[in-house]
Amino acid sequence: MSLIEIEKKEVPEKPVEPLRVRGIPFFPHFLLREVVVMCLIAGSLIMLASIYPAPLLKPADPFDTPTPIYPEWYFLYVFGFLKFWTWDIGPIPAKIIGVSLPMVLWYGLLFLVPFIDRNPSSEFKKRKIAVALGVIALAGILYFTYFSIVHH
Repeated sequence: MSLIEIEKKEVPEKPVEPLRVRGIPFFPHFLLREVVVMCLIAGSLIMLASIYPAPLLKPADPFDTPTPIYPEWYFLYVFGFLKFWTWDIGPIPAKIIGVSLPMVLWYGLLFLVPFIDRNPSSEFKKRKIAVALGVIALAGILYFTYFSIVHH
């Protein structure tokens, strides 16, 4: 019974004043400052581009291939393996093997790692299979990347 009577009594609430936020209001002061900085940077870039214009090179020719031509850095190991692998296997040409084999091995290894090494430990000493596979894959990628740059 006493709980019901306590709930019935109304406690007068104190009037809460809105919190005063320090700083500047977003509009127009903060926004104006940002627009001024943006205009200064854009003006500086336009001024530098007009004072020091980029030199014009020869026109683009789709039939002229520049040498040496390299793939992006993340495909250099595939390019190196393509240069390394020169043997046909039966009816499969060496170029198809040179491109597909490293990709299949690398992504197949990445896919199979959770199934090969099921050790729950996070210490390197207790995860010998995962560390060995990682070192072998990294060594292969670094070697074939180096091979692609040296033998272009």
